[in-house]
Amino acid sequence: MNNRRKLHLATVSIGLLPLVVVLVATGALAGCSRAVAAPGESVPELKIDMGPTLGDLTTTSALLTWHTNMPSTGWIEIRGQSVGEGGPAQTHRVRLQGLSAGQTYWYTVKAAADDQSAAAGPYRFRAPSPWLSRWSFAAYADTRSRPAMHRRVVAAMLKASPRLILCAGDLVAEGDLLHLWYQFFPVIGAFGPNVPLYPAIGNHERNAALYYELLPIPSGGGDYGTEWYTFTYGNCQFFVLDSCRRIAEQTEWLQQQLSQPRPTGVDWRIAMFHHPAFSSGAHGGNETMQQQWCPLLEDGGVDVVFCGHDHIYERSVHGGVQYVTVGTGGVSLHPVGASPNPYSRFARAALGFCRIDVTPSQLSCVFIDTNRNHYDEFTVTR
Repeated sequence: MNNRRKLHLATVSIGLLPLVVVLVATGALAGCSRAVAAPGESVPELKIDMGPTLGDLTTTSALLTWHTNMPSTGWIEIRGQSVGEGGPAQTHRVRLQGLSAGQTYWYTVKAAADDQSAAAGPYRFRAPSPWLSRWSFAAYADTRSRPAMHRRVVAAMLKASPRLILCAGDLVAEGDLLHLWYQFFPVIGAFGPNVPLYPAIGNHERNAALYYELLPIPSGGGDYGTEWYTFTYGNCQFFVLDSCRRIAEQTEWLQQQLSQPRPTGVDWRIAMFHHPAFSSGAHGGNETMQQQWCPLLEDGGVDVVFCGHDHIYERSVHGGVQYVTVGTGGVSLHPVGASPNPYSRFARAALGFCRIDVTPSQLSCVFIDTNRNHYDEFTVTR
């Protein structure tokens, strides 16, 4: 697939605020709108078969993506208006701008092809307040290969009511195989339309175009302009990197980002990438991360780093930074203690996620397994 995109731009308004909607017809998944059946076969039924998935949620904007089983026009109905009609395409990407901070928005996703139509929703999301300073988010990784186990982790995670969810890579086993994304999206459908997802690319994504097309990733650098990125939510600033490739280029970018003053109201800095710098799991620690990124993270005021790759939960401490491996999103687990890690503080082979409670003065973190048992509660204070 090439990475050239066909943009369709429309401007409307929600209430008194302008709403700018960008729809993207991407690569090989774009096509004509007419559903064609082979002789003797019926025309397939139009379906919204993946998504919608919410991401890049700010005080004034949101990004939504979804996929249909055939080329279609697509739009969102929100606050009594139909906005963003465009296509034809199978992957749809809509950015809503002009939202009001702290407000809740109900929306429905719709699609049409010839005389067929489909809808998903209604769903809702809340634009965060710029003064948000007491809230919770979740982090996990390695959701690939076992959707039933992934579903158990998601069910436990949603009981923690996170405002956003981080996923540190290996969402699927082969990123360029569309049928594997059909296993992933129904599971995250429990939160995807309502709670923003922020992914980091893993080695199993293989830098496939489908990863970039199907997920609502914020703008940044690298391939498709979304391979690595930074964003601010509430009083936290996040840095998301690709630990699989282009390390030197990202090292320069990270150094530049961390050398800048923190945005107003930011109390905490958090990083995420796939390969852990320190691990006692089967893969072990990553020397490139240790040499290239750890010094920058530790000197740049980063408080916690979330990773995956090794299929365990483990917390390591180095240079005053908490390095947390959460490769526990559903994949088969690795044994603990398979590799030396002198910086390990706690490790456990169990499916689950990390819940992070944020206040202006502390980050309180805990690993929660699918039976809702709590392990390794720790706090970072200012």
